[in-house]
Amino acid sequence: MSYIIQSASSAAYTTLRDDDVLCLPSVSTLHKITRRVNEDQGLDNSAYLTLRVSKLNEHERNVVLMIDEIYIAKRVEYSGGEVTGLVTDVASTLLCFMVKSVVGKYKDLVSIYPMSKLTASKQLECFNEVMTLLRIVSLNVVVISVDNASANRKFLVDCLCEGELKTHIIDPVTRQPIFLIFDPVYDLKNVYNNFQSRKLFKCPAVTSNLPTGCIAQFQHIIDLDNMEFVMSLKKAHRLTPAALQPKDIEKTSVSENTSVFSESTRDALQFYATNENRPAWNGTADFISLIVKMWNVMNVKSRTKGKHKRDITKDPI
Repeated sequence: MSYIIQSASSAAYTTLRDDDVLCLPSVSTLHKITRRVNEDQGLDNSAYLTLRVSKLNEHERNVVLMIDEIYIAKRVEYSGGEVTGLVTDVASTLLCFMVKSVVGKYKDLVSIYPMSKLTASKQLECFNEVMTLLRIVSLNVVVISVDNASANRKFLVDCLCEGELKTHIIDPVTRQPIFLIFDPVYDLKNVYNNFQSRKLFKCPAVTSNLPTGCIAQFQHIIDLDNMEFVMSLKKAHRLTPAALQPKDIEKTSVSENTSVFSESTRDALQFYATNENRPAWNGTADFISLIVKMWNVMNVKSRTKGKHKRDITKDPI
């Protein structure tokens, strides 16, 4: 914590020390500790990860490998006699590899790669290094999770699946399957953003959920909100102006997404379709019902959620 504050603002750290409110180490002590890591030799986490993994049982060593990128300001800093932030060009992206136990609470950051431009080929090189490290420390990767960025899609399709996206690949070393998934939160955001921008979805028939298909229109949800705007009691009580006309930053909010794809919005559409002679609203309600079911299935974080909510779609698979 002290090092983070001092790195962010040396003046703020000096002020905190001078006020004698907290017991903080001197700046020279922080420099001595952080200089033990030699950037020329890279950041080798194998000893640290081996220590963490040694405390896990066999089941807890089955992990999800999460890959995500962080966009950073393009700048180079000179600190402690060394230049940071400069690769072959000024770094603008940090590619992060994280692991999370499938059946336990263990989670850790494995590696961070600064790069000026993220491509699928560079991501494959980093991925191979990380997989080698995880095998050394006895962690078994069973799932790879990424978001829907174009580089990630190309990485899965072209680099791991040889041109055609598959549900899983075979680990060349262990000969065990590694399943490929897109982050469920991004799946929901994709559906919401496309529905909000395109306005009209024509859904084909799906045997178990949409036997006859449906036509969903985002305008129906806007009309529903306008109808209930002056009512003191609203059936679609979760709808908000931000959910219907989101700004760019609001499009990334899960709460705004789930206010549209919610049971209350679906039930309100079905109610007014019957009682206000708006039969077309049933198609939008059917589509929302399908997305709500998808979200319920994917958003399960405990074994007893289905029993607490009395909903079999929230039972763990």
